[in-house]
Amino acid sequence: MSRKSSPPRPNLAHEVLSRLRTEIISGAFKPGEALAEPGLALRFGVSRGPVREAMIELERAGLVQFEPTGRTRVRTMGEKDIAEIIEARVALESMGARLAAIRWSGEHSRWVEQNLAAQEQAAGITDFRKLDADMHEYIMQCGGNRRLETLWQNIRWQFEMALASVDRLQGTQAAELHQFAIKGHRKVLDALAAREPGAAASMMSWHITSTLEWTTPGTADNLFQLPASSGSPLPRDWRTSAEPASGAAALMTAGSRKVARNQRNPRGE
Repeated sequence: MSRKSSPPRPNLAHEVLSRLRTEIISGAFKPGEALAEPGLALRFGVSRGPVREAMIELERAGLVQFEPTGRTRVRTMGEKDIAEIIEARVALESMGARLAAIRWSGEHSRWVEQNLAAQEQAAGITDFRKLDADMHEYIMQCGGNRRLETLWQNIRWQFEMALASVDRLQGTQAAELHQFAIKGHRKVLDALAAREPGAAASMMSWHITSTLEWTTPGTADNLFQLPASSGSPLPRDWRTSAEPASGAAALMTAGSRKVARNQRNPRGE
């Protein structure tokens, strides 16, 4: 007589990790807020072991920090943190877009179109930013370089957390920012669908940096615009011009143009 197999026991640490990560990114747990293992274990109905494992993973992901006193707190993202995240994204995602353009297909375009449609209908900040990050992750996957994708995964949750925080600070202007981001996403898709590696890399670089400058003016003053590739058309220095080489100037808002002008001679030469 055969026995019915019992359903697999869920990985409690992974479940706690997923729930904690969502609540941190959504702002349910505020930056700097203390996270106590006993209270979280009670909240999620688990022992302290899974909570401790989840905390370790969250610290590795850059969402919480361990203090010498033994406390764990939600990480607070300062301007330097955001700038470093953006620099890393430009370096990784411009190459990711370049590689993806070489391999791009109609199936890839359809996936991104569906994601963009969902972005248009997103109900809130957290939902929008998850879709945003999912799209960027998908493009990295399409590049086919697993090591590059792994490096990108190391900062995914940090930039999702940082951008969600910026959205909350924007308040009623967050919806306008989302439309600006979606237009940038469509420009990236156009370059990928055209299978133009240099243009895709340049547009991805411009999209990432211009969105940052639109949201937090002055934060990106010290960023260096990394070249998309040698021998390919490069966007103008995004701190001195609101117009990328691909002609997406129409996407820049009046606010971003105001911030961008007079940001001359970034290296002090």
